[in-house]
Amino acid sequence: MAAEITVLLVDDHIAVREGYRLLLAQFDITVIAEADSGEKAFNEYQRHKPNIVLMDLSINGMNGLDSIARIILHYPDARIIALSMHDNTNFVSRSIENGAMGYVLKSNPSTVLLKAIHQVHYHAKKFLCPEVSTLIAMQHVRPSDDKIASLTTREYAVFLLLTEGKTRNEIASSLSLSTGTVSNNKVRIMQKLAVNNMVDLLKIALEHKTLKHNQIIQ
Repeated sequence: MAAEITVLLVDDHIAVREGYRLLLAQFDITVIAEADSGEKAFNEYQRHKPNIVLMDLSINGMNGLDSIARIILHYPDARIIALSMHDNTNFVSRSIENGAMGYVLKSNPSTVLLKAIHQVHYHAKKFLCPEVSTLIAMQHVRPSDDKIASLTTREYAVFLLLTEGKTRNEIASSLSLSTGTVSNNKVRIMQKLAVNNMVDLLKIALEHKTLKHNQIIQ
């Protein structure tokens, strides 16, 4: 009989975490720790060393992408699966670049998540859900002129927080940067995306499906 798989579950919604916990328990997968922010995720990983981390990319504080990178920096063997509502190649490629071994959409059926956990844990192989695999395949067939792809990892993190309506000080605190560095990143983002104001920046975020579902553009 295979040993029980242990999981660190990172999501900033209590109801979502409870749903995943109950689901995984049916398949001898135990959620041994939970976190609702990137900072807490790192601390819980240090404390428990789970087999798998299920990381929501849209979390409070340090976002999921940066949290993945931080865990991998200190624990290169960590096996992280990104959970996301975003079915675009920017989130996928940046998740994998930062060290995630899997990418599963929150809208996927439970069978897909279970397959991802088993493949990453037992075979140490990367796993992309079918929808994402198709998107990546189509991108290779039909190259994209996606401007967001030109942003560095840091610029992308600032871009996400800007489009969430965060202030310069809030972004600086979340990413452990100076306010001056945030301002410089904002300038470079605007230049690379060829926009002059936040309205146009939000339009790009909408086009590339990087906004959280609960955000409203006025």
